[in-house]
Amino acid sequence: MLQGADNNLLKGFYKIATSYIPENSRVLNLGCGLNFNFERILSQEKKVSITSLDILPAKKPPFVDKFIIQSVEEPFLLKQKFDVVTFFELIEHIDKTDILIKNCFNNLENDGLLIFSFPNLSSLYCRLELLFGFQPHILEISNKKANFGSGFFGEKNNRKNQPIHHIRGITYKAMKEFIQFYDFRIQKVYGYGWRAKKLFYFVPSLAPINIFLAQKP
Repeated sequence: MLQGADNNLLKGFYKIATSYIPENSRVLNLGCGLNFNFERILSQEKKVSITSLDILPAKKPPFVDKFIIQSVEEPFLLKQKFDVVTFFELIEHIDKTDILIKNCFNNLENDGLLIFSFPNLSSLYCRLELLFGFQPHILEISNKKANFGSGFFGEKNNRKNQPIHHIRGITYKAMKEFIQFYDFRIQKVYGYGWRAKKLFYFVPSLAPINIFLAQKP
């Protein structure tokens, strides 16, 4: 199973993100993965300068201006600051989430925009899973098989039973408080889901995926 930024099913909310990125802006995408899916879509829609960053070596595609090998769990400050910093389906995979957010803040221009997404532990699906005594399918207990305790929900969402290595369970409310703690001003939050897209779009607290747009003051 492709994880995080290498998940090919993310085009829908990538397009939500790209709609907020100004033309001719400098964009830094953290955790780009090996496929550069977000960068490909962004380059097709906007004329921007793209810097991609990941911990794994990757072959830089022509639509990316610069690729940097760097852990997001270690403090870093790049030579230039950016108008927009993005990451998608990344924060749930890492331990040092505070360092990730500090890196975003420190590498943004004043009034710069942070756009990111994560699976929402308070989603309607997770609430139903817990109500009936199942393990939420986005939080696994094993690195060998993903679906221990998740029953029908795990089978439906992860038929191959392959671990996705989510080590953080994050709710809509917790993320709002977390981002504000680090001085970001929340501009907009969207909900996204593969099913009932229109419903979740306007009710992010119940959506499987949350998309946050926040500004550095």
